[in-house]
This record gives sequence, structure tokens and C-alpha cells, in this order.
Amino acid sequence: MTENFNKDKVTVLIDGNSVIYRAFYNVPPLTADGVPTGVIHVFLSVLEKLRKNPAVSEVIIVFDAKGKNRRHEMFESYKATRQAMPEDLITQLNILKEMLPYTGCPIYSIEGYEADDVINTLSKTINNRVWIVTKDKDLHQLVNDKVQIYDYQKDEVIDREKVYEKFGLYPESIPDMLALMGDTSDNIPGVAGIGPKTAKTLLDEYNNLDNIYANTDKLKGKTKEKIIEGKESAYLSRKLVELFFIDNMQADIKERDEEKLKQYYERYQLKQQLSSLNVEQKVNALEYKQVDNIEITAYLNGKVYAVNDTSYYEYTSGSAKYFYDIKSLIKQGISLPEKALDILLADYLLDPDAGGIRQLKDESAGEFFAKLYNKSKNIDKLLKENSLENLYYNMELPVAYILAEMEQTGILIDSKNIESVAEKLKEHIEKEYNHIRDLAGQEINPNSPKQLSAYLYDKLGLKGAKKNKSGYSTDEDTLKDLRLSYPAYDELISSILKYREINKLYSTYTLNLLEYVKDDRIHTEFKQTGTATGRLSSINPNMQNIPQKGEYAEILRSSFIAKKGFNLVSLDYSQIELRILAHLSEDENLIKAFNEDKDIHTMTAVSIFHLPSSEQVTHNIRRIAKAVNFGILYGLSSFGLSRDTKVSRKEAQAFIDGYFALYPKVRIFIDNIIEQTKSNGYCSTILGRKRKIADINSRNANIRMRAERMAVNAPIQGSAADIIKLAMIKCDDYIKSNNIDAKCILQIHDELIFEVNENTADEFIKNIKGIMESVVKLSVPLLVNAEKGDNWGQL
Repeated sequence: MTENFNKDKVTVLIDGNSVIYRAFYNVPPLTADGVPTGVIHVFLSVLEKLRKNPAVSEVIIVFDAKGKNRRHEMFESYKATRQAMPEDLITQLNILKEMLPYTGCPIYSIEGYEADDVINTLSKTINNRVWIVTKDKDLHQLVNDKVQIYDYQKDEVIDREKVYEKFGLYPESIPDMLALMGDTSDNIPGVAGIGPKTAKTLLDEYNNLDNIYANTDKLKGKTKEKIIEGKESAYLSRKLVELFFIDNMQADIKERDEEKLKQYYERYQLKQQLSSLNVEQKVNALEYKQVDNIEITAYLNGKVYAVNDTSYYEYTSGSAKYFYDIKSLIKQGISLPEKALDILLADYLLDPDAGGIRQLKDESAGEFFAKLYNKSKNIDKLLKENSLENLYYNMELPVAYILAEMEQTGILIDSKNIESVAEKLKEHIEKEYNHIRDLAGQEINPNSPKQLSAYLYDKLGLKGAKKNKSGYSTDEDTLKDLRLSYPAYDELISSILKYREINKLYSTYTLNLLEYVKDDRIHTEFKQTGTATGRLSSINPNMQNIPQKGEYAEILRSSFIAKKGFNLVSLDYSQIELRILAHLSEDENLIKAFNEDKDIHTMTAVSIFHLPSSEQVTHNIRRIAKAVNFGILYGLSSFGLSRDTKVSRKEAQAFIDGYFALYPKVRIFIDNIIEQTKSNGYCSTILGRKRKIADINSRNANIRMRAERMAVNAPIQGSAADIIKLAMIKCDDYIKSNNIDAKCILQIHDELIFEVNENTADEFIKNIKGIMESVVKLSVPLLVNAEKGDNWGQL
């Protein structure tokens, strides 16, 4: 029997480590911008489910403390065989530990003790019914009339009888059972040679460990020998599985803070959790009725609306102070004032990672327009306070007009050529499939992670891949790592990667493209708010992802053609991000290299390979140096460089060290920009675009390092985005003011593509090249490469 307790209230004790481990090996590795979040999502879902249970009055979360505990004093090898926690799980555990105190739940982690000991102590001191959320069999010993195990997946409460059904023993016998059979997961030795079946038989006969040893004379054969020889180990094992009672425990307790939770949920894109918060109560939806005084003209879901503070209605005519989605409004023929303020673009500039105010999945038009109206109240003020007015009116607004015209123009496509490419790809896919089958000795679907995982990891026994819900990972990075680790399977894995590459070309870039053809042209949609760095993106279809290199790239690109009497003209900034790095870092060697028009990759190669001159630089050596030059911009580690260049990690690190020896001020620039971002909370481009870096001061090393890489890359990539946008504006001014027979039809990151009258193409190239190279003044020259042809493949 147990003491009296309040049977009407339930206190839940969550065994945090048990829940996160189970989630890690049973859910897909969801990510938010590269940060794993699958475990976080599961843990918060379990927590929310418990909080909403009407029977539950309190939820307490318990984690193991770092370092060794009292059991290590008794047995040095305690848990010695347990594998180190996976890096992705460490990352998520650290995020949870930062976030969970703001849920209002008490958090316990007591140095020198395990979570099991804390849960044991709480279960004995709490005066309510207790549910323990765990899969740990040790904790089943606590089950009694007051304490039960709660299975959140089955929504089942496990009492004494269910413990018996599960183990064939009642809770009080579990320590003795583990003392006999041991526990490999914790490296508890038990009695050598005694397994679960024998342990249960002995406990059924003699009830407990002490009685077994009091009656060893009645035991027979090998069992008797094992029990007698293993006595010391049995009693040590029982001590290891018995739970401590801890005096004077202190919890980490905070008031529930939904504003803080909202920040975490937004940062890690936890949409389900975000929707459960009450931080922003839904505003009263605007009514759908005639609008007298228009305050906002908005484009939403294919229609144009007039909006004010009380209602919204289909737009017919009239002027407004604010606008929503100006690019789409332009395409609808809506007349706009010279300095039209687009709430979407302005909100994007204020918080580029959020991508601008959008209608949520379950949000009605009336609710969205109420939210939009509220946003409009201080949007002007916020732009001014954040010094973003110039960027909005002199860059983003004119670019919106240009993009609208580019989308309407589109690019001409040769549909028959696309169909021909599709047939060739289909033949190549079949050939590669047969090659994989021959190498593997069996049929394998390279697009099936399950089949591929079974073959690579179960049949071949390859190691080193991350596990997900469908088995071990077979993504591109994993396969590249395996190719390095297992040279004997290089041909097979390379063939699998090749198959996937060709299959993607076939499914995404051939027949799929034809679905977007209208009036013999493809009219892609450019997203002005699609990236946090300011770069444009492209959808329906994504023209920026049309392959540039590879066996089929040129033939595929040749399907995009100029109309009769015109050329396609490409003007592409050369190494713009490296030139921006030279300007921002003020590194003398980098600046000198660009000012003297040296081959920067060859120059880097000579230094990091310690070569006497550039004549010794081979194609492969230059390729590695190029990977180092660009890798520095993205915070590439020695591991990443090793994987990409097929050199050892030691060599890769030596190359990185050699790079910073050659360009020492780049290292200083990186350190300075990180420190400035930590101080300001944001980083800026040359022209003043800002990006908040929320995790730059995180206590989690993995998350902080990721944020530091973003802080370094955003000013460089963002400055390149700003420069190409300025170039678009200047080129558009030149075309229109001089009545040139040419139109900009595509923007591919650092490249602009025009459709130009063939009679004026050469002069056009000369003038546009001059405009693009002088659009901003840097400490190094901007260089633009120009090409012309009848189709994109010739550029």
C-alpha cells in the first residue's frame, strides 16, 4: 500500500532523455535552415498534449545531468559501452534546454544524479497521482497505486498489472530481475550466463534476490554454479539499478513566457507549436462589403481587393495610400503612384528571414486583411527608423516594376528540342539503371531510400550514415561520404548518384518544363521576398536551377531561344562575391590580385600547395583552390572541403590554414563581422540591407557556429544581390531612355539575360557592360563577361 494522495490530480514527470532518444530514432530528421528539429517537434507535441489533458495539473521535466554520477563511484564501467550522443541530438537537446523553461514547467537536472533518481524522489514527495513518461524499464520499479507509467504514443496508463503483463513480474521485482540478467544498455553486468527467462524462473520460485541466495543449495547444475559465482556481481548490479532519494532538490522554474516561446518557434519554424500560442489573438476579420475609403489596394489569390479598417471588397477603381504585392498589381494593370509603398516588400526588408507578411494556411481573407491593415499603421515609421527607406524606394520598388515586365515577356522555348532531350535522358536513365544492377548483382531502385538503405547497409554492411524513419540515410551528401570511406564501392555509388542526377533532369527539366509553356514562351515568376540575403529566386518553373554544367546542360539550355531577328545576350559578373570579399576585408593580396587581373584561383593554389610558380598548377590543383576560395565565403569546414575535393581532412585543414596565411585580413574581417553581429544583432550589406542573426549569441555551439557562418556570408551574398539589382535598374533606364529594341528576360543570380535585336547586339553589349561594371565603386574592379547567341546553350 502507498500513502494517501490526491487521486483527482495528476502530476506528470517527463523523463526527458528517454523521450528525446526515442524521438530521434523514430522521426524524420526535420530541419529548419539546416538545424535538425524533429526531436524538438516531438517533445513539444508531447508536452502540449499533456498540458491539454484535463486530468493533468502539472508537468515537470527531468533531464540527466552532465558528467559522471554516484553509480560511477560504485562501478567505474557503468554505462561505459553506451555510444556518445549523436551530434544532431546534442544540438536539439541544447535548444530544448534553452526553450523549455519558458513553458512554465519546472525543470530538474541534479549534478551527480540521474533523471531516474530525480523522478524517484519527486514521485515520493508529490501528493498527487503521478504519471511518468518514459520507456526506461528501470523506472517501472516505481509503479504502485499512486505512480503509473504513461505511454504518450498509445495514450495508455501502465499500472501494476500491465507491468506484470509486460515483464512477467510485478514492479518491486524489477531491480532483482536486472540484478540477475544485467542491462547491456547501461553496462550493468548481472550474473554471467543468466538471461531473462532464467531470471524470471528464479524470481517466480524464490520471490527476490536475497531468497535466491538463501536457497542456493536447492539450485541445480549450471544455474547453481552461475548464481554462486556471480553473487558479488548480482548485488552490485542491484545497487546500480536501485534508485536514490535526493534531499533538497532545486528546480529551474520560470513563468510561462509565450513571447519568448514565439521567438523560438518562429526561429526553428515550429508552425504547429506557433499556432497553439495565444501571443497574438486573432484580430476580428474584416467584413466582405463595399469599401468607401480605400486605404490598401492588395493582390491576393488571383484577385485585386480594396481594403480599409473595417471591410474589403473586389477592387474596381480608386487610389490608396498602401499596396500589397506591387509586382502582381502592375501585371494586373493597376495604376500606382510614383512612391507606392508595398507592405509586402517593406515588411520583408524589416525581417527578411520571415519573407514578408503572408496569408497563413487556415487564415481567411478577412482575417488576413485585418492583419495587413494593422501592419500598415507603422510600416513607414519602421522603414525610417531602420534606415531602409532608400533601399526600398531606390532599389526594391523599381526592381518590382522590372520583374513584372520580365515575367510578362518570358523566354521563347523550342518544345520539340525539349522532347528530344527527354528521349535521350530516358535512354541514359535505363542504361545507368542496368549498370547499377550489374554492379550490385540485383535489382535496386536508386530512387527508393528503403531499397537502397537495405542494400548498402544491411547487405554490404557499410557504416557511418545517419538514421531516419525509413532507415539509414541515402541522401547525396551521405552517398558522397560513403564513396570516400569505401573506395571499393566508388563505381557503384557514383553510378547511383549519376542515375539520380539524370532522373532529376528528366523529371524536372524536360517534360515538366513543357507544362509551363504559354504562347511558346515560359513565364517564370521571380520571388523578390524569397531569400533572406536579398537574392531573387524563381518558381513556376525555377529557371535559376536549369543546369549549367554536365553532359546535358548545353543541349537542354539550347532549347531556350531568341525570336527571329534577335540574339540572346548574357552579361555575367565575374567572381563578384570574391571581389566583394576583397573590398570588405581590405586584404592587400586579394585587392592586388583583382587590380592586376590575376587568376585568383591559381594564385591561391600556388600558395596553399607551396608551389614554385603558377606553371605547376594543374587543373585538379586549381579546382581544389577554387573550392577553398569559395568555401571560405560559406564557412566550409575541413570536413566539408575534404568531402568536396576528395582529400584528407588533415590536408583540407592545411589548405584552409594556407588560405588565411595568404589573405590574413580575411580572417580579421570574419572575426570582426561576427563580433559586430553579436553586438548589433544584425549584419549589413554595402548598401545597407540588414539581416537579423537571431542565434549569434546562442549557448549551443553548433547553432552559434551556424549563425556565425550566416553573419559572414549574408553581407557578401547580400551585397552581390544589391549590385545586380542596381544593375537591372540602370540597364532598364538605358534601354527605355534610348528606345533600345531589347528586353531583360532572365536574372540568374549574378547574370542578366536579354533578348536583343541582332543588328544592335554588339553595341548593346558594349554599353550594358560599361553600365554594369560602374554601378558601384569598390576597391577592386567589377568585371562583366558578355556572350551572345541564338540560344541559351551558346552563351
